Amino acid sequence: MGDLLMKHIAPGLGCVVAWLLFSSPFKAVLQVRQSRALGSLNPLPLVAMWANCVAWLVYSFITTDVYVLASNIPGLLLGSFMTISCYGFADEKTRNTMLQGIMFFATLLTAAGMSISFGDYDHKAAINIWGYTTVFILLIFYSAPLSVLAEVLRTRSSAALYLPFAVMNMVNGLLWTAYGLAVPDAFIYGPNMVGAVFGGLQVALCLIYPSKAAER
Repeated sequence: MGDLLMKHIAPGLGCVVAWLLFSSPFKAVLQVRQSRALGSLNPLPLVAMWANCVAWLVYSFITTDVYVLASNIPGLLLGSFMTISCYGFADEKTRNTMLQGIMFFATLLTAAGMSISFGDYDHKAAINIWGYTTVFILLIFYSAPLSVLAEVLRTRSSAALYLPFAVMNMVNGLLWTAYGLAVPDAFIYGPNMVGAVFGGLQVALCLIYPSKAAER
């Protein structure tokens, strides 16, 4: 029963929560396409989401992990659609920043892939090289809210945070941590522990510093 819960039910629920996380900006992106203006939407986390899903998909191919595969296919498709949509309606400065992010991640992924393909590495070493690359990208994705956390502490208002997203982030991290510990796979449970902590911190800040807009 324990193996069923940790190795199948937890990652199955993790897939569902991950899909909800990846789709959460979708409505805002559709509004951007309708208004033909980016507005206040920050597109950089979408670039990080795209790169994160690419990295995890390749990791799932190397490790033949069906749950990691299933959780990231929708993220790659959504991330590609939302990133390209926002790029089309962004100003020149934002476009350049997005392009720099895409080129950085593309270079990093290509370098890791070439190292695995043409280097004299066995399968375990290849998993380690790509695993560290994936963790690095995931931590960039998880660290995106850090600037917002600083703003919340400064203004004592959680208006810049979205509580449902923070809760899903925390739950997602906990589910994948449980699965990573059960497999076991440090490349899965390590960064997702960090994600769960970041999510929990955001939830705590939402409760400690309620949105001033909501208070009014």
